[in-house]
Amino acid sequence: MKKSALILVFLLFLPFVLNADMSFLKLRTSRHPGFLRIVLQGETSVIAKGTVFQSGDDVLVTFPETNFSVRTEKVTIASKMITPDTIMFTPGAFRGVKVFTLKHPARLVIDVYMKEESAVVSPESQQERDRKSDLFSMETIVIDPGHGGYESGIVKDGNSEKNIVLDIARKLRALINSGSSRGYLTRASDRFMTLSERITYANGRDPDIFISLHVGNHSDIVIYAPVITGHVSDIVKQYLDNRGQSDYVEQTLTLLKAMREAFVSYFGEDMVSVKPVPYGITSRIEAASLMIELPSFEDAYYIEELKSEIAGTLYKGLYIYEENKAY
Repeated sequence: MKKSALILVFLLFLPFVLNADMSFLKLRTSRHPGFLRIVLQGETSVIAKGTVFQSGDDVLVTFPETNFSVRTEKVTIASKMITPDTIMFTPGAFRGVKVFTLKHPARLVIDVYMKEESAVVSPESQQERDRKSDLFSMETIVIDPGHGGYESGIVKDGNSEKNIVLDIARKLRALINSGSSRGYLTRASDRFMTLSERITYANGRDPDIFISLHVGNHSDIVIYAPVITGHVSDIVKQYLDNRGQSDYVEQTLTLLKAMREAFVSYFGEDMVSVKPVPYGITSRIEAASLMIELPSFEDAYYIEELKSEIAGTLYKGLYIYEENKAY
């Protein structure tokens, strides 16, 4: 009788014993024009071990000496475990991959660049691209890379805020200028500008959108929306040199929602937060206006791939803004 009871207890606790050393990873994939994105999310100690390599038309991802199980959230390609520490993805013929990691939460991101003949774009994605082409009618977008010159902003391990945000701003301007719209930078080089100079330059361009870029001391992406702290009568307003956000509250709110949607779609819900900022440059801009602070140097590695991803996400936010304005 005692022996039977011991066997029963062992069987009840067997699943917990088997899973004691098991790591769980979240998997999601998404298709974009020209490339496929694979994201594996898990514990930092596990993600840090990740190694990606190619085998024919397959992408193998291994986490050495780690038994893991995959929980799929949204997957558009075939995958299977081939060993306890390796998963194989079969996207079709591709010409290369780019790999980078993100923190908080820890993620291994793999962008698989498809060959033209095998690039599969869903009907929804194609429809979205056509719709974007029709809707993107903004004429002028001003991008403000924070700091500059002797004002470096945050500096850590050889990285400076002023240079990182300028690189991202240049990439975003190039994307904007590839179409019919025009992007302008408040500073196009490493030079100091006062807030008044930036505001005067931006408003002088009669922009549709203004975005100020910074790096923060936090682990997530923070979108700051300007807040109007006082009311000016219509009689007085017509004589003001700078009317600020008073006429653009609705547009700024639409831009805020669009940028948040874009960043959440790429980096995850827990990587984006929104905060009000009652003072500063954005409150004096006569256009839809936001300030965006990117994760700290301790929480993100600002390699070229990540800077391009951020610029691309900002560009996607502009498209979402145009689309939302149309409805």
